[in-house]
Amino acid sequence: MLPAEADELRAFATGLTEVICDVVARERAGAEARIKQDGSPVTGVDLAVEEALRARIESTYPQHGILGEELPLRNAEAEWTWVIDPIDGTSQFAAGLPNYGSLVALCRHGIPRLGIICQPDTRDVYLGVAGLGAWLNGVPIETAAVTQLGAANLCITDPDAFDGDVRAGMLRLRRAARWHLYEGGCLSFGALAAGRIGVSIYGSNIENFDLCALVPVVEGAGGVITDWQGGALTVESSGEIVASANRALHDAVLELLDNEPRR
Repeated sequence: MLPAEADELRAFATGLTEVICDVVARERAGAEARIKQDGSPVTGVDLAVEEALRARIESTYPQHGILGEELPLRNAEAEWTWVIDPIDGTSQFAAGLPNYGSLVALCRHGIPRLGIICQPDTRDVYLGVAGLGAWLNGVPIETAAVTQLGAANLCITDPDAFDGDVRAGMLRLRRAARWHLYEGGCLSFGALAAGRIGVSIYGSNIENFDLCALVPVVEGAGGVITDWQGGALTVESSGEIVASANRALHDAVLELLDNEPRR
């Protein structure tokens, strides 16, 4: 991504966060959840946000693809594809809790290059661009300098999403960390990028919609984010992921997880 191109896309992405916040504020009365066929919850706000984002993207970048959680894939063979999770943490959102966000990523040939983590209630926006940096509300951010797991705090999102050998690794990591907290969701990865959390992990219930936007934010701030075995994340990824403030800390985390195969 060239600097001029990145500036244009960053400005456009910032405009998308304004769309998200406005739609959530306007449509919040439709926040009652129903259960989809796959067992996951959805609200009218999820649909309204994704529809609004798609309309804005299609009008500006008609050649780009769009992969959204709630609506059909568009331009499947496109070089650039936007990946949208309109409300990440729908259960929390429907319950009136603040630990949810909206996620938007831009991938090139399946590799996340730009990511947004937006909290519509507070209008906090984490934005990352691969190779260029990360920002919180326009101010540059960077991950913590902690390199020892015993000095790092850990966020475990949905502890019930870890089972078998993966759960054993999660428990080893929990015991080794300085202290831990639960259910930070996507916002915990923004907090990691801003230097407030050392390690954040997601369990097996994660799909590409949930993870693509996190990658440029974490990496742009100086962190490392991979799958459970240390592999790079792409638009094809799903399952357990782990992010750390830096490479030294990440290596220690992966060693402790023991890189057991996912199930």
